[in-house]
Amino acid sequence: MADDFRYHIDHHGSLVRPAGLRAARAAGEPEALAAAEEEAVIAALHTQRRLGLSAVGDGQFRREHFESVVYDHVEGFGPAAGPGRSGPAAAGSQPLADAAGIPAARRCRAPAGPAATGRLADAEAATPLANVERPVFVVLPSPGYLAAVGSALADPAAIDAASASAHALAAIIRAEIRALAGQGVAYVALGNPLYPPLLTVAGRERLANHVDVDAVLNLLVEADRAAVTELEEIPENFRVGLDLTDSGPVPTTERGYHQPALDALLDETPFHRLCTDFPADPAARLPVAAIKPGLVLSLGVVDTSTAVLETVEALLERLDPVFEQRGDVDVAIATNSGFAASADRPLMSEDEQRAKLRLVETAARYYWGNEI
Repeated sequence: MADDFRYHIDHHGSLVRPAGLRAARAAGEPEALAAAEEEAVIAALHTQRRLGLSAVGDGQFRREHFESVVYDHVEGFGPAAGPGRSGPAAAGSQPLADAAGIPAARRCRAPAGPAATGRLADAEAATPLANVERPVFVVLPSPGYLAAVGSALADPAAIDAASASAHALAAIIRAEIRALAGQGVAYVALGNPLYPPLLTVAGRERLANHVDVDAVLNLLVEADRAAVTELEEIPENFRVGLDLTDSGPVPTTERGYHQPALDALLDETPFHRLCTDFPADPAARLPVAAIKPGLVLSLGVVDTSTAVLETVEALLERLDPVFEQRGDVDVAIATNSGFAASADRPLMSEDEQRAKLRLVETAARYYWGNEI
């Protein structure tokens, strides 16, 4: 397939967990949970195939949270703040994570010397690869995200510590990306929803009294790029993307993006794909004109924060100018986030999720017809 494998229909990895899987997780019996996960994943794969999605994943059904694929397999993560805590701290002590809307349950303090105990996403890739004839994708939290989400980033020493941890985590993530490519996975997306507050006018103003915004942005950019550079001996058609979304409309976009910050992220980026919210309000959109040709833009036009369905006509009205400007090669159509970054916090029901994904497919067929 030409260019980005014609991955014209996107979703962001996390799907609503079926009732049986949620019950098995609550019961806490490991063998029953493993069986329920496998059954649920296979069912979800066939649903994605029937919906016509360009690439399929396991729904993150084996994770408690988006970040758990790393927290569960890398030693040293601890409480984000507060003595005597055994889990992530309450929100309020990490201003960047607060601005990005990351729930407290998903924040951990990154270790200075992280050590992987084995593969991170081997099981997540194995079942899709064995069960469907479709390109398989896996979403991993980016190293910059993992190092910064549980840190206050309050002074140069804290930023330096987070940077050192991020680069150590980048080596672990890079090794996992290489292993996934070797398994036969076609596409890996690195998720970092901490970027929007650092890239937008309102977000930067909100953070200005709490962190050195440009230093933190540089920390994330350098670490995330380090995870995808020097990926030796991977298939030529393997792709890596950067996903800025989390659980619906991107926060802090009401006054638009800060162009120099966006340039710092995207100039000479090693990523093949950028996934972002693309809301109805033109002022809140990432400026498409600033994105160089060759970087595929996955535009989140279908809103996962509400079960109310958009009309196809409204989506096409939003998308038509993009296609007129960029053509149909460097664009994909998507939801604006996954459907359940945490297992216990689905954004809607399974039926509502299916309707949203079908809406993405319907809009995409307007532009690509039988190609998808």
